[in-house]
Amino acid sequence: MNDKPRKHHFVPQFWIRRFAGTDGKLWAYDHDNGRISERSSKQLMQIFNLYTVQPSGADDTTLETVDLNRIDSEGSAVFDRILKGDLTQPAKEAFASFLAAQVLRDPDIVTSYNPRAQELTLNLLAAFDAPDFDTFREAWEAQYPGTSVTEAEFNHIHSLSLQGAENALEAIIAALDDSEGLPELPFTDAVRSPDSRNIIRDHLLSLDWALKTDAAARFILGDTGVVYNKGAMQTLSAPLSRGAALFLTPSDRPNPSISSISAADHDVTNLNIESAARARRWIVGERTELQRLRSQVGNSLLPDGRSA
Repeated sequence: MNDKPRKHHFVPQFWIRRFAGTDGKLWAYDHDNGRISERSSKQLMQIFNLYTVQPSGADDTTLETVDLNRIDSEGSAVFDRILKGDLTQPAKEAFASFLAAQVLRDPDIVTSYNPRAQELTLNLLAAFDAPDFDTFREAWEAQYPGTSVTEAEFNHIHSLSLQGAENALEAIIAALDDSEGLPELPFTDAVRSPDSRNIIRDHLLSLDWALKTDAAARFILGDTGVVYNKGAMQTLSAPLSRGAALFLTPSDRPNPSISSISAADHDVTNLNIESAARARRWIVGERTELQRLRSQVGNSLLPDGRSA
């Protein structure tokens, strides 16, 4: 009997459940049919075998059952701390680690790892264009922050000759593109290794954090979870519950702790619209709030985030 979990949540259930309505029910808007209905968190924001390595071979689900389970347990605990008023630097640092993992586990990011790993591998051939190792290293680290190539590796690439290096790198790329999968895909290392998460975590900690609370509990949650501008990630927002959301903004002198203020109406409205616009399929929140948002922007703008 194979009882391994197959439905892998890219937004944790503990987070989804925080958007249950005042009636205790979890209401969700489904972009696929335009309906608002009561749902279980188990049915929402998940993809079959998203984090399974080699579903046709080794069938390893430990990224979901071990690594992400641990990350989600720690994330749930720090959610509780922040929403109960712990706005200290340690709470902020713990939550930055969770947010970094959340960015990396997003389905769009997960499916981009292989093409990006192939691009990075192919760009090792730039070693033949660089006049020396220091020039190559400077250009490499500027293009791929957080990665490095040692001088020994640089010299090894040169020792293969251009044709030999091309053949070796093409073999690596072919393996990355193997339809049967690999025992250790790039995305598994990105989630498991603290090095990759720390790049994002450190950037988030360089921003100023504000917890904005809404007494009317109007925040909604889209199935991207966190909302940020792609690329430089200059800002990031995350609805934590119907009554609170985090807003991260640039600052020359960021506060080491988390500030707390009441959310203005435009804070709630703008974040809700942005969360809806980025959603692939699901949006959860108070039923009346989902109905209001749908009536304000129309079904066409409770949008198909998959094309964004």
